[in-house]
Amino acid sequence: MKNARLLCVLGSLATAIGAHAALIPIAPFASPRLENFDAIAPGAYPGGAIMGGYATAVRLPAAGAFLVGMPALPAWSGPNALYGNACNLAVNLSANRNAFGGYFRVPAGSPVTGMKFVFKNSLGAVVGMVNRPIGVGGWVWWGFNSTIAFRRVEIYGNGPVAGFVGMDDIRVN
Repeated sequence: MKNARLLCVLGSLATAIGAHAALIPIAPFASPRLENFDAIAPGAYPGGAIMGGYATAVRLPAAGAFLVGMPALPAWSGPNALYGNACNLAVNLSANRNAFGGYFRVPAGSPVTGMKFVFKNSLGAVVGMVNRPIGVGGWVWWGFNSTIAFRRVEIYGNGPVAGFVGMDDIRVN
């Protein structure tokens, strides 16, 4: 009986740990939780509040800077976009969400050709991840609906140095 209970507990833990979301591509969607970076003065930043305080932008690693209003990367919706200069980006949300999206590109001359989205729950466990191409040819929309709620989205460029992904009009629902 003791072994049966132990097996049930271990089975439940394995199911919880191994649970991964289906990340379903979605079209652009409207949301009150939107960040277009236009209210942020052009310059270099270590991170900070975004989406009207609903989320926080965090550097990965805690080096480099977020550049806002970079002329080499014209904005999708103008006048500003955000560009991770030698850093990737994590978006920490103040509540669980199931949809994330935005417009992405890299500046001319960047070695980055792909990006990875990693979705994590409130405990920091990965609930899903997806890789997508990205280039210098113009802005591309990437949006996903997750079958498991997430609390953090990490965005990585695949270059030899962290970051170099530009983004604009990112949003959650």
